[in-house]
Amino acid sequence: MSNNYSNIIEVKDVSIGYSNKKDTFIVSKNINFSSKKSELISIVGTNGIGKSTLLKTLARIQPQKKGTILLNNKNFYDYSTLEIATQLSIVLTESPSSKNLTVKELVSLGRHPYTNWIGILTVIDEKIIEESLIDTDTLSLVNKKCSELSDGQLQRVMIARALVQDTPIILLDEPTTHLDIYHRAYILKLLKNLADKKKKTIIFSTHEIDLAIQVSHKMIVMTKEKTYFDKPEMLIKSGCFKNLFPSETIEFDNELKQFILKNNNVS
Repeated sequence: MSNNYSNIIEVKDVSIGYSNKKDTFIVSKNINFSSKKSELISIVGTNGIGKSTLLKTLARIQPQKKGTILLNNKNFYDYSTLEIATQLSIVLTESPSSKNLTVKELVSLGRHPYTNWIGILTVIDEKIIEESLIDTDTLSLVNKKCSELSDGQLQRVMIARALVQDTPIILLDEPTTHLDIYHRAYILKLLKNLADKKKKTIIFSTHEIDLAIQVSHKMIVMTKEKTYFDKPEMLIKSGCFKNLFPSETIEFDNELKQFILKNNNVS
């Protein structure tokens, strides 16, 4: 589907949360942001603030409680399930349901929206799969079982599967969970590279605020008071990171662009 609009996705006055049979619980409200093609956008905030809920709302896993989400200037819920599968892909924190699959088998599942009911891969499908494996540095793992992979390797494979789906938007829920600092940085640099070179719009939630500031084109900062959206440098100037966490332990240093331990002298 061609996109003649500058914003590929627009979120307008959205409230997110969850419901049971009796009540609706709002986790965050008045969320507004938009994204153009080829942008890397991070979602940050404290535990329980609604980062994953926002990601799942954008993935249409759970509906927003208020407001409007537009995709290519069309209401999010006017797309069929198959149409959505060609517009956005998602990488969740959960491990794949079957780690007995090989890397090739798992990544190939990303072509499902385009294959016939038998699931036969065409030459074009195979080419897209190979390119995605190369882009994520997982081609050498193609015959390995997913159960044999490290956490970092498995995350790259899951990103490859999202790439194979060939969608303009990729959503990732905490893609650096369980990774050491090197592999956290590696994954975020990979996402930045995919946004820049593959022209993907990538939105991801993360606890790695310091790293997100360095790689993100824009950031969504969720606080109890409001949700901010801007370029990292503008958010730093606004002071929104200063009040993100309780100040007795850590503080945000505007010059270093990172959180530091507060120097509390202990007598």
